[in-house]
Amino acid sequence: MNTPRFSVFITLFFVMAANLLAQGHGSINGRVLDTEQFPLPGANVYIESIEKGAVTDREGKYRIANLSSGDYELSVSFIGFDTQVVSVTVDEGETTPQDFTLEGGIMLEGITVGSALHGQAKALNQQKTAPNIKNIVSADLIGRFPDPNVAEALQRIPGISVQRDQGEGRYVQIRGTDPNLSNVTINGEQIAAPEGDDRTVALDMIPSDILSSIEVTKAITPDMDGDAIGGSVNLNTMGAVSGNRVLSMTASTGYNNLVEDLSPVSGRGSLAFGNRTGDRNQFGYMISGSYNRSNRASNNNEMEYDEGELDELQLRDYELTRKRLGLVSGVDYRFSDNSVVFLRGNYNYFSDQEYRRRFTIAADELARDFKDRLEEQQVFSLSAGGEHLLSRKTSIDYMLSYSYSDQNTPSDREISYTMEDDMGDFINFDRGNPDYPQFSSMGGNPYNYSLYEFDEFGDASEITTDQHFTTRLNLKTNFELSGNTHGYLKYGGLARFKSKDRDITENIYDYGGDVTFPEILGNFEDPDFLENKYAKGVGRFPTRSTVSDLFDNHRSDFENEEEDSMEASNAEDYDATENTYAGYLMTDLKAGNFSTLFGVRYEHTKVEYTANITEFDVEGDLITPIPSTNSENTFDFFLPMVHLTYDMGQNGKLRLAWTNTFAKPRYFDLAPYRIIAHEDEELELGNPDLDAARSMNFDLMSEYYFSNVGIISGGLFYKQIKDFIYISNFEYAQAGPYLGYETTQPVNGEEADLFGFEVNLQRQLDFLPGFASGFGIYANYTYTWSEADLTTDGGTQRTVSLPGQAENVANFALSYEKGGFSSRISLNYAGAFVDEIRETSDSDRYYDERFQLDVSASQKLTSNIRLFAEVMNLTNAPLRYYNGVTSRPEQQEFYSWWGNFGVKLNF
Repeated sequence: MNTPRFSVFITLFFVMAANLLAQGHGSINGRVLDTEQFPLPGANVYIESIEKGAVTDREGKYRIANLSSGDYELSVSFIGFDTQVVSVTVDEGETTPQDFTLEGGIMLEGITVGSALHGQAKALNQQKTAPNIKNIVSADLIGRFPDPNVAEALQRIPGISVQRDQGEGRYVQIRGTDPNLSNVTINGEQIAAPEGDDRTVALDMIPSDILSSIEVTKAITPDMDGDAIGGSVNLNTMGAVSGNRVLSMTASTGYNNLVEDLSPVSGRGSLAFGNRTGDRNQFGYMISGSYNRSNRASNNNEMEYDEGELDELQLRDYELTRKRLGLVSGVDYRFSDNSVVFLRGNYNYFSDQEYRRRFTIAADELARDFKDRLEEQQVFSLSAGGEHLLSRKTSIDYMLSYSYSDQNTPSDREISYTMEDDMGDFINFDRGNPDYPQFSSMGGNPYNYSLYEFDEFGDASEITTDQHFTTRLNLKTNFELSGNTHGYLKYGGLARFKSKDRDITENIYDYGGDVTFPEILGNFEDPDFLENKYAKGVGRFPTRSTVSDLFDNHRSDFENEEEDSMEASNAEDYDATENTYAGYLMTDLKAGNFSTLFGVRYEHTKVEYTANITEFDVEGDLITPIPSTNSENTFDFFLPMVHLTYDMGQNGKLRLAWTNTFAKPRYFDLAPYRIIAHEDEELELGNPDLDAARSMNFDLMSEYYFSNVGIISGGLFYKQIKDFIYISNFEYAQAGPYLGYETTQPVNGEEADLFGFEVNLQRQLDFLPGFASGFGIYANYTYTWSEADLTTDGGTQRTVSLPGQAENVANFALSYEKGGFSSRISLNYAGAFVDEIRETSDSDRYYDERFQLDVSASQKLTSNIRLFAEVMNLTNAPLRYYNGVTSRPEQQEFYSWWGNFGVKLNF
């Protein structure tokens, strides 16, 4: 059967059927606002007598269509606000307008819905009225935690943990799945990924204070992109959604306790301005921006093992300067309440200037190297579209978008010097304390810098670009099957065209001049490196200026190592195109307290790659010229989905979902590159024939929403994942020149099962007397278990946990809100998980558990001015990897604590 033609036929059939069924006579529409004329999205507007209603959108608008003429009692409810009931008369063939202005129903001493709880009330209402399982967090709640970037903010949501870089959250893991198994969008549209290997976006580059809310969808619907095995993260930027002017500013300064050489002081500022103008408030605009500059540092020791025995120790000292810029703008024009066009743009920039001092200790060699690297990332997105009501029963929305990203490393210089002993081992290791193994010398003094000789100098640059062009169209038709059974049919599709490429340029040099190692050393020393676990720490190193002076002023003394440079510049380059076409059909039916959403999505993707073959002969010499190779692959996905919801009274929900999702392989895993070393009989391969991972998902969730802006929920989830991808090490078995070579290649695993449950509580303890009524609790816990089957070297079958699956993830925050004062103590815990699967479980690489304590507080001085302070990582939680068992650490990186103090202005 021709699947695309069949899908088109089914779509047309349901479109005609829906139009025949949609025989309503009149309708009611309007907006739901608060007393300050801000919209209330997610409000439930309902006619109880016929069990029919609607939910307000982001702008607070609603529409109830296909009503017989007559009189109706129309009620509107919203968490944290008083319910309103009005009488409305509907005339045949007419649209009756009815707006609502709701007043806050909660008024504790010093706590009002219109302040700290207002934004989260909107988020919880949207979550409550959604047809599927999701978590929504408002900008107000994000601002109550000391989270400067999106990844940090996401770690507070149930079922989410983050992977970190230099102490900051970077990659998001949803329900125990690898970051590459989840989807990230801004305002509903995928954004280009700047990194060369991965599809996921590093979320430390996006500041959290340019957002209006964050949505984490854990059970997707057919109108969403299907590549979301873990889930989908959508970042909603600020927009002009009311008739009031919005003006807010934030300014702060910070301090990092570990920075030694750079200034420990940082700065951060943000600004947002928006308004609606015109005689009907038809034109709206919003501009917001955020800038952050911080100096960071870390102390690190890393260990390598050979069959369980310590083989090498590295001591590393990092200092970094990070800059983060986010800009968001949007304009829209409303022709009427039912017709709007918009233009949205956002730009995010992130730079990381890193200085690394590394002291490497091996049995027969000591090495000192200094790295000076600037890495820049930027993501730009622009989208234009509109939403229109075509008739009383049918609406259309459309969007054309462009997204561009790049990762640019304009400068990456590294110089190294070594001390060797040709007579044998001259370093002993003592693992009495396995976390901080000690070393002693039987030969030269490791801190006698005159004994070090030049080893290598590298001067590199890299640029990776990614571009997306996307067009999408959706239509929605309301219909009624009987008096209390009604719903809508939604159908549409998209086309997305991607192009991605990576170009590395690296020159590696030998040096024949007279300048010695001591002559280029700087004065930097870290007297408290790893809290004095090593007596002399990392010692002394060159500086940025001494390395630049040596290379730039003595260029004739450096000789380019052509073969090494050519290998480094070509082995990981690739070009790729990826074109996706998708269509879907879904319907939402509601009858009494039951509602169901079901449908299907079809996606077809074609990828084309060009990569290089880097080959060395039996003497170890590079074979030139380096040839390129091409590959093609296609993926087809047929994704049926069903969502069932039962309303347990006004504030309770019971949800059940069956969905099917996928995750395409990482970009570089699909590239047909080959790195062949005949001398060592080693082979590294890409895999253009990889299958996408596919998952069948079951979710069960129960929710109860408190009237004073809170929730208690609990649920189970199960994922059956086929063809998951991992890096395999094996002997090449195919006949030919590589037979028996030790090979590394990404391959598909067999089948994996992932099971878990999560519980969540947000509650203001207003039932407590007096002072204690200001306390609130924000707590969640997620447990996951997984089992995956794969084949390792020699054909051995292994059962492992899925990479990235942490068994336990938890958050707990105790807050206090009263009299304009707000404070929060926040605990975040993420358990250990397998980070890299190796030949045996004894050698697998694990990401260790992590526990972080943060504290934040603020005080409102006037209705427009608030002072705040926040301190992060009071537990000095490290980034820690270990080899098989916790007593065999591979990496430990400590960051100490850092904090911010500032002021927020709202007008």
